[in-house]
Amino acid sequence: MGLMVDTNKGMLTGLVGSVVFVKGKNGEAIVRSRPMRNTIKPTPKKQQSCDRFAVVGAFIKPMYPFLKVSFTDWLKKRTARDAVRSYTLKNAVKLEQGKPVIDYPKFLISTGKQRAYQAVQQHRADKELVLEWQPDSTQAFAQSDDLLSVVGYAPQTSEYVFFEACATRAAAQVQLELPKALAEAPVHLWATFSTFSGDSYAYSTYLGLL
Repeated sequence: MGLMVDTNKGMLTGLVGSVVFVKGKNGEAIVRSRPMRNTIKPTPKKQQSCDRFAVVGAFIKPMYPFLKVSFTDWLKKRTARDAVRSYTLKNAVKLEQGKPVIDYPKFLISTGKQRAYQAVQQHRADKELVLEWQPDSTQAFAQSDDLLSVVGYAPQTSEYVFFEACATRAAAQVQLELPKALAEAPVHLWATFSTFSGDSYAYSTYLGLL
């Protein structure tokens, strides 16, 4: 049915047949098609594509406050959000038993031109994580005051941990304490360096499952 609104000009609103009349932001009448429920079952390929989007969206959402700052190379995309989503969908998803899952070694927590983290060794004992890296700041895009950030993800509990600006490049090592809840849970870890001002990052380095 249609309903005539009592305004100076008069405006038709509501459902009329297969169309819907609504009021726009500027007061003008807008005509839209009546929404129809889609009962067509998606093809296996389309369903897999939807599953990929869902897996990626759920994984990166808790990280996004960090990622929107750390993706300083937008990979020819318009925004950091587009760069994160596009890169992950294309490069960091794989199939296991026909279902999409995150390919952790290929996932990036940052992009940019700074010199990347070069691991020397790392080990973990309960909650304590010890990292050592190459501190060389004589090469291009590396400064002694570059700041280290580490991000972890525990797949068993779907928990994330962030250690932002936790050491300088020159320090060459750092000891980090994981939350008590992750004391016995394996954690995927990534490390990256940023400039002291935080305006540029490196392409991150995957440290493994510790």
